[in-house]
Amino acid sequence: MGPCPRRVSTWLLVLALAAGVSSVRAASASPRNWEGTLSLEVLGFAPLAVAGGGVSSVEGPGGGALLRTLRLAASRGGIEGTAMVPITDPLVAAQGLASVRATASLGSGSVAPISGALGPPPLTRRLLPVRGLAKLCLLLSACTQFVPLPFTQSTAAGGVKGFGVGGLVTAGGVGALRLSIEAAPWTLYTATVHVRTAGGGTLPVYTNGFVHGAGSLTGSTGLPDGSLQLVTPMQIVSNQGHDLAAFGRLRVRFLPEPGWLVLCGSGCAGLGLLRLLESRR
Repeated sequence: MGPCPRRVSTWLLVLALAAGVSSVRAASASPRNWEGTLSLEVLGFAPLAVAGGGVSSVEGPGGGALLRTLRLAASRGGIEGTAMVPITDPLVAAQGLASVRATASLGSGSVAPISGALGPPPLTRRLLPVRGLAKLCLLLSACTQFVPLPFTQSTAAGGVKGFGVGGLVTAGGVGALRLSIEAAPWTLYTATVHVRTAGGGTLPVYTNGFVHGAGSLTGSTGLPDGSLQLVTPMQIVSNQGHDLAAFGRLRVRFLPEPGWLVLCGSGCAGLGLLRLLESRR
């Protein structure tokens, strides 16, 4: 039985390797399935987060393995939802705020450059706006009365400003209360906000985006299990003298294609059978 198992083993090895190569080819084809989380993190409060997923388009050499441009389209799935956090800080609650509710959705847009490209922050392509509204609930957590604070607003030129894009969004509230959000575009680099101290000064606080590929190699970010985090700094200012600092985060992870899973399973099965025949020989 010497020659026969060896011949079979050779063919099984070829089959396993071919399945592996095919899986990489399938994985490197655009478009990409993805899942992600969008969060608003006001420092000192629990984060408001919503999750979702869909189909994205990627651009880059090697069918997008080296991810240069990522486009997320709201019409092909996306991130949207509602989240609520109670106000537990007694100093904030004393101002009449009982909870914060947010209804958010991620708009369509593209960001670049990502991995394998040199470019100054922020990202240079058409950006990803966050639609929706934050409700600052007054007196009751049921939120029957609230101060509305939109995440984005239209500009006079027909564009958009606010969360995820950059610019100042201002909203009038109940009585004399007035709030505004000073936002910046998404970035993969360092985002900085300034927290007001008890002595009247400010303290810078930082967070960073990231890009990870298979095996933490940025050259394979566009392949299954590749991921990235975009961040944006925001300053929330009240005319009552209560300033807040916040970060927005958008995390995206690319999912394996169903065909990739089948081929990968075939390759593993082939290798297992190869080991079995070798052990019998």
